Amino acid sequence: MGLFWKVTVLVLVSAAFSASQTSSRVALALDSYLRTLIVNPKGKNGVRIEIVGRSEGEMDQGRLQLITISSSPAQIKGVYLKEFRGRVVDAVIDVPALLQQRKLITVRVKESVVDGVLDGEALEKMFALGKSTRPMKIQVQVLNDVVRLTGVLTLIGINNPFEALCRVISRPEGLYVMIEELKVNGIPAPGFLRSRLEKKINPVVDRNDLPFSPEIRSVRFKNGLILVSSNPEDPSAAR
Repeated sequence: MGLFWKVTVLVLVSAAFSASQTSSRVALALDSYLRTLIVNPKGKNGVRIEIVGRSEGEMDQGRLQLITISSSPAQIKGVYLKEFRGRVVDAVIDVPALLQQRKLITVRVKESVVDGVLDGEALEKMFALGKSTRPMKIQVQVLNDVVRLTGVLTLIGINNPFEALCRVISRPEGLYVMIEELKVNGIPAPGFLRSRLEKKINPVVDRNDLPFSPEIRSVRFKNGLILVSSNPEDPSAAR
C-alpha cells in the first residue's frame, strides 16, 4: 500500500473514531432503549429513530430538542400497530435513570404526539396477549365505523359464544372499546354483562405503554382501518 493510501486510511479511521467519541452518550443510550421498546416484526432495521439536541452538552444533560420515531408495523410492549409515528418536542429526561437503570423517566415534555394505524389483526394480537382476554379467543372485524368482536365469554364455568358491536373512542388514558350491542348465545345481553366485558377488554391501548405517553385525541375509520392521532383536527395524518 502506498503512502497516500496509508495516510487516507489513517485519516478515515481517525475521523470515524472521533465521530463516535463525540456522539452524545445520552442520545446513544436513548436510541438503544427505544429500540428494545419498539420492535418492527419485519426486521430490526425497520424502526427509524432520530434524536436531535441543540448541543451535545445539553443532550448529555437530558435536554432533547426533537425525537422522531416511526415503524411500519410496530410492536410496543403489548401494543400492535400497522403503522406508528411518534414525535416528541423539547423533552427533558432523567439521565441517571436512563444510563444506570435503563429506565426512561420523562421530567417534562412540551409536546408528545402519536399517529397510528390499527387493523383487525393488530387488535386480535393485543387481545390474545391480555391476561383477561386471552381465554376469550377474540376475533375482530373492522366495519365502516364500528368494530365487531366475537369470542367466548365464561359464565358460571360455562363457555358461551358472544358477539359485540363496539365503538372505538379516545380517552386521556388511552384507546377504549365501548360495547353498543352484546349478544351471548345469540340472545341480547343485559347491561351488567356489557359492563363486565368492557372492563375486561379495556383499555385496548394504554398511553403509558407508548414512549413519552402521548395522548390519543381522535379516532377515525377508513377502508377497514382505525386511524388514531394526537391531533384532533387531522387524524388522517397517520396515513
